[in-house]
Amino acid sequence: MKLFFIAGEASGDVHAAKIIQQLQKTHPDTTIIGWGGDEMQKCNIRFLSHYKNRNIMGFVEVIKKIRTINGYIQQAKSDILTEKPDKVIFIDNPGFNLPLAKFAKKLGIEVHWYIAPKAWAWNKSRVKTMRQCIDHLYVIFPFEVDFFNKLGMPSKYVGNPTAEAVQLFLSENPEPLSKHKTIAILAGSRPNEVLKLLPKFIMAAQKMASENDEIVVAAAPGLTNEFYQTILTEHNLKATIVFGKTFDILYTAHITNGFALVASGTATLETALFHVPQVVAYEVNALTYFIAKNILKVKYVSLVNILLNEPCLEEILVDVTPEKLTASIHRLEQNADTIQHKYRELHAILNSDIKPSIHVSSSILS
Repeated sequence: MKLFFIAGEASGDVHAAKIIQQLQKTHPDTTIIGWGGDEMQKCNIRFLSHYKNRNIMGFVEVIKKIRTINGYIQQAKSDILTEKPDKVIFIDNPGFNLPLAKFAKKLGIEVHWYIAPKAWAWNKSRVKTMRQCIDHLYVIFPFEVDFFNKLGMPSKYVGNPTAEAVQLFLSENPEPLSKHKTIAILAGSRPNEVLKLLPKFIMAAQKMASENDEIVVAAAPGLTNEFYQTILTEHNLKATIVFGKTFDILYTAHITNGFALVASGTATLETALFHVPQVVAYEVNALTYFIAKNILKVKYVSLVNILLNEPCLEEILVDVTPEKLTASIHRLEQNADTIQHKYRELHAILNSDIKPSIHVSSSILS
């Protein structure tokens, strides 16, 4: 059997790689082709395209790069047509992947989708397109099954990969990176968002840090140490840059009573599952913010707030400044008990007993 995986950003790349590894373990004769990132490349598949050139977020930002994005969509269609896979497995990233799913379906290729578009939070109209082109939908939040079923899109809950990964990490009894209070900086995975957020995050952290506190940046895969050091030098900032140890950093922040400054995305959920108090920020275009709030009626952007359906975490989305971040950090201590209580609610929602990589891989081949 020939399978074609398409992931469009860092977390999707990681999730796809885990499924691929499980497939290679149980069905080593399966041919696997991929569009993704570093983790998929490590699986020694036939790798065709890296996401780092095409991961663009925001309505206005996408419009500005629409020709570039369309070019990549056409290239992906060409690769699907040339390879003629038995099944295509899309990982999240609906803006890019849904047009490709429609294309694959028209070719008679079986379409699998892992990590559903968050239609329950915004853009419910996408479900109509999903019904037309997705044969098997695998969701990572239990309540999504009822949501999609009611809209005529059957789905299967396969467990939450972030909750599973955190539970596995904690079960291995890790040693902390430091004994000093750690301020964790998770400034995103895309170059543009890191350029915007990292200096402001570190400036705010330095204002709040005591003499022995450590400011540690969880560096994103696909970016380089030189990239981060250039930002620090340009803004005359000091922080420790660490690659490949996001969980270690969050674990250390937890046990040393630290906190985190986090770019909106999967990292907010990871931080919550480690019970680290956090402030969420994302520098979006003013028009993007207006569209999201007033047209799409988006209430929250962080996964924690979306899942709880209430403002557990403060979100700073427009005109992010060190001063705004510092004020939010001050309020973390005031709201500490409430935040920890809500974090425990998240654990209850995301039961990590179900292993996504096993369930998805077996479903793909069934």
